[in-house]
Amino acid sequence: MKHDLAIIIPAYKRLYLKETLQSLADQSCKDFTLYIGDDASPEELYAIVQPFESQIDIVYKHFDTNLGGTDLVAHWERCMALVQQEEWIWMFSDDDLVEPDCVEKFYLYKNTHPKANLWHFNTVIIDQNGTVIKTCNPFPEHLSVAEFFARRTNFMINSAIIEYIFKRETFYNNGGFKNYDLAWCADDATWIKLGTDSGITTISGPIVSWRYSGANISSNVKDKSVVLRKLSSVVEHLNWVENYFTERNITDTTTQFQRLKWAISLIIVTPIFSIKEKHALVLKMIKELGYQRVSLSIGMY
Repeated sequence: MKHDLAIIIPAYKRLYLKETLQSLADQSCKDFTLYIGDDASPEELYAIVQPFESQIDIVYKHFDTNLGGTDLVAHWERCMALVQQEEWIWMFSDDDLVEPDCVEKFYLYKNTHPKANLWHFNTVIIDQNGTVIKTCNPFPEHLSVAEFFARRTNFMINSAIIEYIFKRETFYNNGGFKNYDLAWCADDATWIKLGTDSGITTISGPIVSWRYSGANISSNVKDKSVVLRKLSSVVEHLNWVENYFTERNITDTTTQFQRLKWAISLIIVTPIFSIKEKHALVLKMIKELGYQRVSLSIGMY
């Protein structure tokens, strides 16, 4: 059966996979194909997937080599390659949840907003038990990429890859995913690329639940090597945004100080560095970002 929507799960962990699949099986509209790319998981994922094949149109692929451990974006890309004729893509995960009318509302909005290329669902953050620990600030109905970046760097909105549905043609015409180490900030950069012309349109009503479980990259703030790699990706992302906006005459309303506060927030929350180490890391990031005015003000302070 031909569908317009492909939902993709680059899967590795089985812990919450059944819950995720059940939330998709509970959709009021099942006009979608679910593609599951098993990243050579040491766990038996297909045993969880198989019972849902009678409820959802599923394409399951077990890859022989693990790619996500070294290049997560590359694993996303090979999962994208599984997609057949579907026009719209929803990158999901193996531990998050959707409310039952998400797909139905997407089709309703798609039919009434024919020029939109990038859709967004508002979100809540849940813990390992599925308890809501944060209701994220809702997006406005329409958001330009400049405003998206400004709100992100000013801690006004959260953003995760599972919140977005994008047009496949627009994705490939703009070079696909922006690749950073650990895929950290890769989704933010990708939405900026895909939303440059038409912005981000939010679907009101249904909510997506993003899981802060302690078992994913986002919640890992205690591994020094991982945190350092994230910080490198943040610097790369901010430099990329500056160049991208300049080349396209997009006005960046943020200041160096605002961008730096956002960049070093990870340093502040992690317990693994001493105060001396944190200070050295901040100065290193300032230098790599070329934020001389901020450096001078910190020195005077």
